[in-house]
Amino acid sequence: MPPGCEEIEIRDMLEKNDFIEQAVPKKSPKLSAICGHRTMVSKLWCQEIGHRWRQAAKQEPPQARVLSEPKCQSYVAIWYLYYRWIIFVVWAAFVICSVFEFGSYKPLMQYEKWPIYLTNWDIALGFIQALIGGILVSKRWRLQKISGFDPCNLKLESTERLYWFLYVVTTNMAIGVTVCYWLAVYNPAIHQMDPLNIMMHVCNSVLMLIDLFVTNIPFRLRNFWWCLSIVMFYVIFSVIYYLAGGLDKYGCHYIYKILDWKKPMRTSLVCIGGFTFVTVLHCITCLLANIRDRIYRKIEKINKSVQINMTNDKPLPEKPTEVV
Repeated sequence: MPPGCEEIEIRDMLEKNDFIEQAVPKKSPKLSAICGHRTMVSKLWCQEIGHRWRQAAKQEPPQARVLSEPKCQSYVAIWYLYYRWIIFVVWAAFVICSVFEFGSYKPLMQYEKWPIYLTNWDIALGFIQALIGGILVSKRWRLQKISGFDPCNLKLESTERLYWFLYVVTTNMAIGVTVCYWLAVYNPAIHQMDPLNIMMHVCNSVLMLIDLFVTNIPFRLRNFWWCLSIVMFYVIFSVIYYLAGGLDKYGCHYIYKILDWKKPMRTSLVCIGGFTFVTVLHCITCLLANIRDRIYRKIEKINKSVQINMTNDKPLPEKPTEVV
């Protein structure tokens, strides 16, 4: 909801509370006190909601430096440069194995059907964000060798914004694909528990969770619509694919059984539940990112206190005795 609409809604709630307070009979002082207390609490609660919403709306974009450095360091060390390109190689392996069905016990060899599955959309987005991340870190690695380089002067340009968007979307989608696949899609009668299946529906989310606690990329609640927009676009694609007579790898007239548009009412409810799940999932990833930030802040405080104690424990240099 836009901030203006939120303020109007809060104002209406406050006016409604004032009207209720005035409508309470004066004959019952106890009841009047209770209603007055509730009105005051309601006002404070609404004011707090409005304050938080305005703060979120005015929140500035992150510094470009946080997109190219690890959480534990304020510069790019050689290990992080290698780490980012290893992540890219892993995502590239995911794409190659999924396209050519390496690791599948019963490959169907229907390469033209690869782009229709949401899992493969997630794999493609993960590959692109890993490539951009490797490029940004390599660029930062070269720039910091220049004398006088200040990472705070890095600008948040279109490439950095795209990487931020893709990273947040890939993280949410990887976890969402894993959960939805094993709870609603997996069917032992047609799906094999093979290395390719584990790679596509377990390793993808494990990789992003590990990477989440290594990188310094911010997650913000107001960006929940990023992943939601991709999922909505996929739902629209599934409708178009169904109307065009598209089939899945097994010859069924749908992509996933839970997205069978021959049953529009049930499938629409599934989509609404999916949109809600994606929104809740984004809140969970924001919570995980907040936990990550708190852990590193505590580690920094501990390290600083240890350094201070070490400096205080050093013996003072002895003053040389003067010879008379």
